[in-house]
Amino acid sequence: MMAPPHKHCLATVIVPFLLFAAPGGTQEQAKPTPPRSPEAALAVVARHLSDQYALYLYESLTAQVLFNEGILERPNSPSAPKAKDSLWALGIISDAILAEEEDGEYLNIEKVPAFFEDIVHRYLNASHYWPDREITKDTRREHLAAWYSIYLMLLVGNATRDEIAKKLRNGAFNLDPGMLETAGPSLVDRLKKDGALPAETYALVRIQRAGQAGQESLTFPPYMDRWKNKIDSAYAVP
Repeated sequence: MMAPPHKHCLATVIVPFLLFAAPGGTQEQAKPTPPRSPEAALAVVARHLSDQYALYLYESLTAQVLFNEGILERPNSPSAPKAKDSLWALGIISDAILAEEEDGEYLNIEKVPAFFEDIVHRYLNASHYWPDREITKDTRREHLAAWYSIYLMLLVGNATRDEIAKKLRNGAFNLDPGMLETAGPSLVDRLKKDGALPAETYALVRIQRAGQAGQESLTFPPYMDRWKNKIDSAYAVP
């Protein structure tokens, strides 16, 4: 287990964990099966979120916490309601993969793959496909938590070994720099090369990049952008 960075920034969770709530009569009705659910491809990625990938994911989560805390520091920001719920969502994810020890909280790397695979099956199952569901004021926070989980997975899965090494080398985890691999493709590219991700599903977990290194624009798979736009509309984000 590794001690997590910036744990003072994590949102305090004071409500039940909706992401693990069992389906009940109050939940939305299932939608028709989407033509190409990314469930299978994302589940493959989730099962490989161990070691350096898990550490990189937590560093990325912490960066999102700081980003949303920055929004809340701006007076009268129209994005404040979404930022507040984003901190709740990120706190939920964080708490699910941390372990309480006598001297504080630590990232339990062994929990990471199972947690994210469960999220994939729960929210992107072809018969209960959340990105196509209507988003209301009552459900927008759970949609946001599910979206953030998949967003973090895709960031990790598309980061090269060099990008991972740089972030971890400059991060808060106490690592031996010599243990960090700096050569090699991203996780999704490696899984495609190994045959674990067929070509038709690879596109569902691939982030397209454009521009110079360090100033790249990232294009996520279309279902993620559509889902995010619906969430933003539910929060009336301009």
